[in-house]
Amino acid sequence: TPEQLQAFRGGLRALGLVEGRDYGLRERYADNDATRLPGLATELLRTGVSIIVATSQPSIVAAASVTKAVPVIGRMNDNPVVTGMAQSLARPGGNITGVYAMTEELNPKRLSLLKETVPSLRRVGVLLQSKWSNAEHDWRVLLASARGLGLELVALSVRSAVDIAGAFKRASAEALGGIMTLRNPTVVTHLRLIARLCREQRLPAVFDAREYVEAGGLMSYGPNIDAIYRQLAVYADRLLRGTRASDLPIEQPTTFELVVNKHTADAIAVTLP
Repeated sequence: TPEQLQAFRGGLRALGLVEGRDYGLRERYADNDATRLPGLATELLRTGVSIIVATSQPSIVAAASVTKAVPVIGRMNDNPVVTGMAQSLARPGGNITGVYAMTEELNPKRLSLLKETVPSLRRVGVLLQSKWSNAEHDWRVLLASARGLGLELVALSVRSAVDIAGAFKRASAEALGGIMTLRNPTVVTHLRLIARLCREQRLPAVFDAREYVEAGGLMSYGPNIDAIYRQLAVYADRLLRGTRASDLPIEQPTTFELVVNKHTADAIAVTLP
C-alpha cells in the first residue's frame, strides 16, 4: 500500500539515500486483482528496474514467475522454504529475499487471544478471501487451533465492501460471537469498514496489524508492518551496493506487539483480562 511504501522510503532516508538522487520508485497497483500482477511485474522489468519490492505474497509469486535475475524483496506471509521460494532462510539461493512475517504461525495465537479476552466465546466468523494465496492452508491450520480452544469457525469469504457488509449480516443472523481476519487485499483495503461494523455490532475482533485497532478494532497481535518495510529498505541498500539477493538471509521479526483499543473495549462491553 502507499502507507507501507512511505515506511520503505523512510527507511531509505535513514540510510542516507535521497529519492531522485540515489534511487527512484516506480509504483504499480493491481487494485485487488491478482491476475494483473505478472503483467505489472513484466512492465516494471521493461522499464529497467534494479530491484522489485513486492508488497504482498501474490506480488512476490508474480515477480518470481517473470524474472530469475532481478532481485525481488518483500514481506512474505507464507513460509518461503515450504513454498519453494528459498532453499533456506539463512541462504535463500535465488533472487528472492526479504522478511518472513510469520502470518500463518501467528494466526492460532491471535485466535487464542480472542478466546482469552472473551472466555464465553463459542463461534467465530473468519473474514477471508477463499482464492487468495495460501488461504486454504491457513484455514486448515486455524481449524486445528480452534478445536483445541473449543471454538467453532465460520468462513466468511469476501472480495468487496458489499461482501463485507453481507458477511456481517450473516454474523448477526447466525449469532457469531467474534471476528478474525486472514490477511488479504480485501480486508486490508476495507479495514475501516470492518472495524466500524465490528463496533456497531458489538463484536470483539482480533487482527494481524495495529492499523485495524487505530481504525477502531478491538485488538491486534503481530509484527509492526512499517518496521518490516523499514527493514526492507536495508535490503534495497545492500542490493544497490552490490550484494547478491542469494546471499541476503530471509529474516523473521523478533518483536511482536499486542495492541488494544480501550475505547472500543468499553463501547462493546468487553472487560479486558
